[in-house]
Amino acid sequence: MFKTDVQKLRNALEFTRVYKENANDIYLREAACMDFQLRHILVPMDENDGIAGRYEHDFVGFSSQVGGIYTYYFNEHEFLNAYMACKQNGEITAAEDYALQAVQAYWHEENTARKVELEFSKRYGYVPSKAFPGAGVGNCDCRVAGTNLDFEKLIRLGFDGLDQEIDRAAEVNGASSFYTALKLWIESLRGACERYREQALVLAEKAETEEAKTRFTKLAEALLNIQHSTPKTFLEGVQLMWIYAVSSDIMNYSRMDDYLGPLYAADIDAGRITEEEAVQTVLYLYKHFKEINKIHDCRVIIGGVGRKHRKEADRLAIVIMEASRRFRETVPQLTLRYYSDMDETVFRKAMEVNAEGTTFPIIYSDETNVPAVEKVFGVSHEEAEQYVPFGCGEYVIVGYSVGTPNNGINVLKALEIALHNGLDFYQNVSCGEKTGDPAQFDTFEKLYDAVLAQLKPTIDRFAVHKYLNYKIAGENAPYLHLSLLLNDCIARGKATFEGGVRYLNASSEMFGIISCADSLTAIKTLVYDEKKLTLPELIDVLDHDFEGHDDIRRMCLSAPKYGNDDDTADDIATRLFTDIADLTMAAGKAAGLDHYNIVSVNNSMSAEWGNFCAASACGRKAGSPMANANGASIGADKCGITALLNSMSKFDNTKHVGVINNVRFTKELFKGSMDKVEAVLKAFYDNDGVQTNLCVIGKDDLENAMVHPENYQNLLVRIGGFSARFVTLNPIVQREIIERTTYGA
Repeated sequence: MFKTDVQKLRNALEFTRVYKENANDIYLREAACMDFQLRHILVPMDENDGIAGRYEHDFVGFSSQVGGIYTYYFNEHEFLNAYMACKQNGEITAAEDYALQAVQAYWHEENTARKVELEFSKRYGYVPSKAFPGAGVGNCDCRVAGTNLDFEKLIRLGFDGLDQEIDRAAEVNGASSFYTALKLWIESLRGACERYREQALVLAEKAETEEAKTRFTKLAEALLNIQHSTPKTFLEGVQLMWIYAVSSDIMNYSRMDDYLGPLYAADIDAGRITEEEAVQTVLYLYKHFKEINKIHDCRVIIGGVGRKHRKEADRLAIVIMEASRRFRETVPQLTLRYYSDMDETVFRKAMEVNAEGTTFPIIYSDETNVPAVEKVFGVSHEEAEQYVPFGCGEYVIVGYSVGTPNNGINVLKALEIALHNGLDFYQNVSCGEKTGDPAQFDTFEKLYDAVLAQLKPTIDRFAVHKYLNYKIAGENAPYLHLSLLLNDCIARGKATFEGGVRYLNASSEMFGIISCADSLTAIKTLVYDEKKLTLPELIDVLDHDFEGHDDIRRMCLSAPKYGNDDDTADDIATRLFTDIADLTMAAGKAAGLDHYNIVSVNNSMSAEWGNFCAASACGRKAGSPMANANGASIGADKCGITALLNSMSKFDNTKHVGVINNVRFTKELFKGSMDKVEAVLKAFYDNDGVQTNLCVIGKDDLENAMVHPENYQNLLVRIGGFSARFVTLNPIVQREIIERTTYGA
């Protein structure tokens, strides 16, 4: 902790004063608030830094994502705890006491998330962020997450070039406080660079080793140069990107190999740095990633078509992967975009790094995703080539779109509620639609329609919530840090959420699709096709968690399952996926979004939300984990890796903006037969496979880690949309990971 609570409380008082004094102009207000904030949240470097930029947020502030989640935020609980402690300790004056009470009352109502909640509740009578896990099929919250900015433009133009672009636009569109605020934001960034430059000079003087003295001297020079010049070295490029990102709470870093590759290659070719020095520079950046520790975000993208500097980028991609191999942490979420004629050296390096159990890089297929993104987003081929996954795997287009995923929907829960005519059986709460007595579902289609009927109202309402999330953000703030590097905002003279961003997109996270699909397949097989049970009889067995009915559970487990290249099961999975996707897209259009699409990802909710679900007809016991993302139900993929990948490749990829396919290999197979594994994966990527999260580890290691966690502190596992140290996970999540299929020789 760099600041005391009393310092943070006083910062809250001053931030509030600045906010109120500029209340008449949201553009200048944000510029003033951000200038104050940067002077107080950016904290000093330490002696181990090689890149400048660290933060510690205050109780009140502005953030798109990290510090307070959403726009003008208020961490009220932390504020009140600090206030009570400081008051009790006599650390605040009587005048400050009165003023802090006023600040608490003011921000309780003025924080932007509160405004979204009120607007939504006026329409629907409840606040969705508080709707789950109490009951129902999902929840949602407020944030602006995952936007990938045009860092190539930042590197190419620098701060002065951006100033000039603003001036040219103002000549065309007329002067405005929006343009003035953008220039003030740039000046605030220059100020942050200068303050860190001064710190670097002091650290250089105090350095006890020649290495440290040289490191901080070079860093001070870089921080001076980037204030007005475009970066001329790899260090300057990394520093410029990072000072922008850390000042903005940007948590995804776009196509890093492309926008930094030319600087790296020029430095190497001129003999200014060695490859080892470049790796160390990347590791200094990774150090900051770890300090922030946003494991659900922190994407660094390498590879792929559509890069401006392919050869230079590939050279840097090798360095970045080597840094991840050595770093061996849960961040960054290094992601490689595969394409058929890519440099084989780059792909082999990715395989070798994964073989060491790093869980990175995640591999995405441009052969599949570029044409799919082109269609699903309705964009040009050139724009589609700039797709990137962020967060847990959702897609945005670099510099041209937003795509915040603010909600989760539990598809398996919708089936449970449909089987009980609107009742959440597991929690005994009536919260769904009255879709009819299941005894009257005399055809499978009636049951299937009832499940969709349970989902549709929530999907529709959450689309509205997404729209309000953006609308109210735009009414309260121009999001200067986004507007400056989203390519249409300056030209249009409009802030991000006032019509500046080209594509106003959003995504909806779906959980339990495969568990629901396998359950529907089992019901169709046992009840409607083979007539071994009536639906009420099966529901009663499920309500009692298969107690005394092991024979029926065996029938459920033996029914066709997704993940085995079985068309009976796969057809229902792909049908359910498509129908949910269509409902979501229609809801987005009705709500006013350009595109609203599903993602089938996992941020541990497949395990955690399974804990709130009754037993299901796929054979899953009550409270047990659901299938992870687009992976098979636990233990259900029994026909080998090729069959699993074939099932995963059957979805319509123009219906989603991200799916997660977790695949786990033993070290013996992955290392010993790397050529064969590589061939299988490439065949998947070339034939409609979207991506793979590769985890190279044995099941025995996972079992042992639960018993002796002290011996497995560095054991990394892939959850779905993120990685984690296995020993830090909730036991529910640990057990779900252990039970996944491991493919061996």
